[in-house]
Amino acid sequence: MSYLRSFSRLVIFCLTPLSVLCVFSFTALPAAAAPSPAYVANFSDRSVSVIDTKTNKIVGSPIPVGDSPLYLAATPNGKFVYVANVFSPSVSVIDTKTNTVVTTVPLPNSLVNGVAIAPNGKFAYVATVSPDGVTVIDTKTNTVAATVVLANGSGPFGLAITPDGESVYVANNSNGTASVIDTKTNTLVKTIAVGSQPEDVAITPDGGFVYMSNDGDGTVSVIDTSTNTVAKTITVGTFPDGIAITRGGDFAYVCNTGSASFSVIDTDTYAVTTISLPAGSMPDSLAFTANGKVAYMTNQNDPGSIWVIDATTNLITNTITLGVRPLPSGVAISRRRTEDRKEED
Repeated sequence: MSYLRSFSRLVIFCLTPLSVLCVFSFTALPAAAAPSPAYVANFSDRSVSVIDTKTNKIVGSPIPVGDSPLYLAATPNGKFVYVANVFSPSVSVIDTKTNTVVTTVPLPNSLVNGVAIAPNGKFAYVATVSPDGVTVIDTKTNTVAATVVLANGSGPFGLAITPDGESVYVANNSNGTASVIDTKTNTLVKTIAVGSQPEDVAITPDGGFVYMSNDGDGTVSVIDTSTNTVAKTITVGTFPDGIAITRGGDFAYVCNTGSASFSVIDTDTYAVTTISLPAGSMPDSLAFTANGKVAYMTNQNDPGSIWVIDATTNLITNTITLGVRPLPSGVAISRRRTEDRKEED
């Protein structure tokens, strides 16, 4: 189990006995014409690093955000990145043109975990602990538009939104369930039993299946969205954390923090291939470039870094060092801003 995970669980256990903290977030992004920046949340540095995915170089200095940034998500138009600050508690909004924080949305009396942006870009959904629920932020005004209350002791962590924007699936780490939220009414419509300590969520591009990593028992639950039932439980590595699905939906990649590896699940056959990483590695989360050819995976071990992984060979092609133990956690790849794409077209 990673240092960040151990530390986070201990702190939250002391604050809210039925709640636990998780460590990652990522969202499948639509295609773009050219490589776009990768944004990495540095948990212990209170910052976000920016990586040029064309050169694999760090862009500028880390962006200061709130206390203990964990998850982050980019808006579909590439203009903003929303960063969940666990212990602030708040959400920092980064303008990707200037790479500065333009506003901070406070979420009082909460511990902030996962964040996901609706496909239309109008709302950000944020998982909170104590109280357990999902806060809906209007991205136009950056104010709280609604709050969806979950069962006390749920401990929501990662979450993801279906491609049609109609449903949010939430991994409830403390009680081993997944919550399904209707975005039209912002109400809880279903609770599904999954594995032990579910942490992160990814949804296939066609919206048919939800993949949820279960840190507590080393499995991935596959939920059929047409019935909201678990269709398959797949064994992967130890302490599976971040999960992402390839652009075509053929494979799901899972970071195994406790076994220095990542697993690749064939979404048709559910066959698993596990790839070893350097000894002592702590892979935490990953995100694919828009063309799906490359994955960027965070490594929390000293020194904190990002691996660049060829999605065809599943080999590390580059290592980008972020600093002395910044504990890189969530990673998101932002599309270029709309106006930038128009200028190049």
